[in-house]
Amino acid sequence: MKRSLIAFAAALLTGVATAAPVEITLARFFGSCDAEHGHVTDASQVTSECGIVTVLTNKFNAQNAGRIHVNTQVVEHSAYYPQLGARIVGGDLPTIAIMHSSVLGDFAKRDLLQPLEDGLDAADFTPHARHGVTLGGHVLALPYDSHAMLWHINLGLMKQAGLVDAQGHAKLPTSPGELLAQARAFKRATGKPYFVWLTLNDPSFFARSVLGLVNQQNGRLFPRSDQAIDLGTPEMKQAVTLMRTIYAEGLSTRHMDYSAALQAFMAGAGGVMPNGTWLLGQLNERAAQAGNPLSRAYEAVPEPTLYARAATWADSHVWVMLRNPRQTPAERAAAITFLRFLNDESLAWARTGQLPARQSAVDSAAFKALPMRGSLGPVAQDGTGLPPTVARQSRVMGLLGETVSAIVVSGEPLEAALAKGQQRINRLLEREARFLGK
Repeated sequence: MKRSLIAFAAALLTGVATAAPVEITLARFFGSCDAEHGHVTDASQVTSECGIVTVLTNKFNAQNAGRIHVNTQVVEHSAYYPQLGARIVGGDLPTIAIMHSSVLGDFAKRDLLQPLEDGLDAADFTPHARHGVTLGGHVLALPYDSHAMLWHINLGLMKQAGLVDAQGHAKLPTSPGELLAQARAFKRATGKPYFVWLTLNDPSFFARSVLGLVNQQNGRLFPRSDQAIDLGTPEMKQAVTLMRTIYAEGLSTRHMDYSAALQAFMAGAGGVMPNGTWLLGQLNERAAQAGNPLSRAYEAVPEPTLYARAATWADSHVWVMLRNPRQTPAERAAAITFLRFLNDESLAWARTGQLPARQSAVDSAAFKALPMRGSLGPVAQDGTGLPPTVARQSRVMGLLGETVSAIVVSGEPLEAALAKGQQRINRLLEREARFLGK
């Protein structure tokens, strides 16, 4: 029986037709858009995350008709990880599942992931992507992108403030002092805040921002152990103090959640919106339209280096294969075939605004020809996050963001708030360590 399954798997990889296709399942978020793209196989016709991943799956199924068929299982983003955990407990495992690299450690520590180095070539992964999927010496996922914080810039307002160079690009600050000077000059010239910030119901904004600023100073949030955060370092205090000064002087917008901040930036409410790569497509489309504040007056750049080195928060979408004792060699071979296809199509995924996880794709002329992408290559080198071995990263980042927000927005005392935040995070990590028996 085993020999026949191996032969069947080999037939899949060499293109030999079989009597019935191998059915594999793909669990993912990104929404459902079959009504719009259910029969499309040309990725150049779409730019959204849902559209691209749907079209690529359609294309693969068409190319492999009669041999392999991928059945997509869409879950809402907010419910995705709880549902995946419940499926693991119940033994109802998808063949392939989407994840963020920041959660891989939680699954790896429970030995829930299949190593993939025997099926994928990791040599072409960017440094950020490779770091995010390598744990315990094994490649545990296929990285699909790097998504990071950028500065989305209204060039019209920057020009009004005299903050563009001879080529029409924004003049970027190179130190905290220069940033504050530019922000103050911008407000005097335009009457508007320099920054459009996400300050309401979004602790991730503060966590991502402060993580980048700390790393730019060569600081570390986990200097001694992946089970103990240190929020009392000089680098952390300096980063939070800078953000508090910006907010206190009215150099940023206030009381805006994600949607409000995005709409405000598109309406010309401020000069710079720190937000993700995933908005590139939407904002470029906006800039291509006439009659709005971003018309032919928009650019996006990596977050500027204000301290010793370039660094910005970044994460990755990754594809994993969960350990499944019932999985056949034929199913694994089919899954690896699909993962290789997705890897080969990384430039199509880059149309969403995410940066490719393959260095050859980042360096390619085709990628650099996409709007705003030519200057974004360094993100694949400079992207940073929490150490991969830190547990419960989503919750850690949430608590970190709440701590910074309490200081910046609510005005809580710096030292006391940092000490309280450190205690909350370390208690969480201690509980997790006890649960795992460490």
